[in-house]
Amino acid sequence: MAFLQVSRIDSALPITTELPPGRLPLWLRVCTWISDALQSDAERGQAYEVREDLLHVLYGRPANVLLVGLSGAACGLYAEFRAGVWPALLLGLIGLSLVLIRCRCIVVFRRRFLKTRCVYLAPWFTAFALTAIGSSLAWGALTFVCLATTHDPILYTVVLVSNVVTASAIAARNAAASWIARLQLLVMLLPIMAAVPLTENDSYWFLLLLIPVILYGLFVLVTDINQQLVQSYRSQLKLSILSTIDYLTQIPNRRYFGERTAAALDHCQHARQPMAILMIDVDFFKSFNDHYGHQEGDRCLQQVALILRDNLRHDGDIVSRYGGEEFAVSLQNAGIIEAELVAQRLCDAVAAASLTHAHRQDGIGIVTISIGAVATDNAFVDLDTLVRSADQALYEAKRTGRNRVSLAPKHENRRHVDAA
Repeated sequence: MAFLQVSRIDSALPITTELPPGRLPLWLRVCTWISDALQSDAERGQAYEVREDLLHVLYGRPANVLLVGLSGAACGLYAEFRAGVWPALLLGLIGLSLVLIRCRCIVVFRRRFLKTRCVYLAPWFTAFALTAIGSSLAWGALTFVCLATTHDPILYTVVLVSNVVTASAIAARNAAASWIARLQLLVMLLPIMAAVPLTENDSYWFLLLLIPVILYGLFVLVTDINQQLVQSYRSQLKLSILSTIDYLTQIPNRRYFGERTAAALDHCQHARQPMAILMIDVDFFKSFNDHYGHQEGDRCLQQVALILRDNLRHDGDIVSRYGGEEFAVSLQNAGIIEAELVAQRLCDAVAAASLTHAHRQDGIGIVTISIGAVATDNAFVDLDTLVRSADQALYEAKRTGRNRVSLAPKHENRRHVDAA
């Protein structure tokens, strides 16, 4: 498959994880605004999967982040006991607190999303940005206080070396968010230049020339690493797209459906939201193949796949070719009532297309589909159980006449109770 085809199927691939602003809770809208404000247009325009991979880079192991916080607190403690500068100790503790918060975020993030996909990127990016910039600002202020008020050559050396080493680590580690890394470098290193005139030591004036050179070099390093990361993840995304798209129908395949739906199910269950699964089968497809040939059968599957994709609610719904003439659909935040409405709409849309099938045993004369539907209704179940229930409902729809929607037994029973 040529890479040119990737652009044709991109719209079918990304799972919608960020709802329209009007439907987001207030806290999530604030996080989205902060996240967008701290990223460039190019960063905001990157594919969701690329941004998620970059976020995983930012939320790497917390050990070196913790070392930075401890070194800042140690410098502040030394400045307090050596020169009685209590603001230095306060700044060191503030920086350490922000680092500890970031370490906690890293631990939670890695636990939750090591094997599943991150649903909402904005809150995690915002948490990283605020703690990273805040701790760097505390480091920069600590550096200024130590240089301007202590007049201690030993502390000068320790603070300057720690500051430059930390800035280098930031450039390497946080380059996945280039604007954030640059802001961190500025708020860490510019206070050195501001404090030089207050050191009362002419030997430190060379820093006014050295710091801009260091900043320029680190900015170039951030840009280079960021470009390499983005290019690498874009290449991985293209390969991933080609491996998760069904070649015939150009919609996601069973592997993609399993991975993405499992992640969406995990999110819905944690958010106490329902989720629905539809299993779909083309009626009498074997006789269609036998009488029209496999090429026409392939064309029929392509047309059905296009109809299903175009009649879902939004991009967050996933339709895939599950195998042969069978398709699967997942509907996020959808209970059984909405699932039944969507399923009936899909049935009607395929029938309305009037694809000729003159050799059906029931004599209808057009291509139709049967659908089995199931929903979680806030219950904690695994994906395999949902698919089995939807499959059972599908078999019931085929047994009772085809071209219809059948609900899983638990939903049918409840509907009868409600009707009574």
